[in-house]
Amino acid sequence: MFSTIQNVAFNDWNTSPVTNPLGPELVKLMKDRHNINVEGQHYFVQQNGGLVPVWDLRSSGENAGNSNAIVFAQKIHNVPSPDGPTNVDWVELQKLSGSLSNLVYSIETVSGQPPSTVSFSLDFMPVLFNQHNSFF
Repeated sequence: MFSTIQNVAFNDWNTSPVTNPLGPELVKLMKDRHNINVEGQHYFVQQNGGLVPVWDLRSSGENAGNSNAIVFAQKIHNVPSPDGPTNVDWVELQKLSGSLSNLVYSIETVSGQPPSTVSFSLDFMPVLFNQHNSFF
């Protein structure tokens, strides 16, 4: 496995005793070690009998308090991650609703798979940004 920023940052996060991905300890660790800002959450919601991915940047980072910094999306293209089947597919998604973006690309994924169901106690993934990358 290559030592890319996403692999190193994921390993730091995965081995941390802190369970809250938005906890100040992990936010500081990502910023100090990797110059990565935690900008929001990525989660799934149930809509019309299916799961819809959401990128929600309304609560932290430079978009904190911006009620338009959210997008609900649907997959339009995907390819298996070139790094293996344990990683989420690379996907292109288009906006269903929200004002954050018209298109979302999820690439360079590390581990995880999308859920098959969601519950009212939503699990979420922090949305991480390296200072040199823009994903929207």
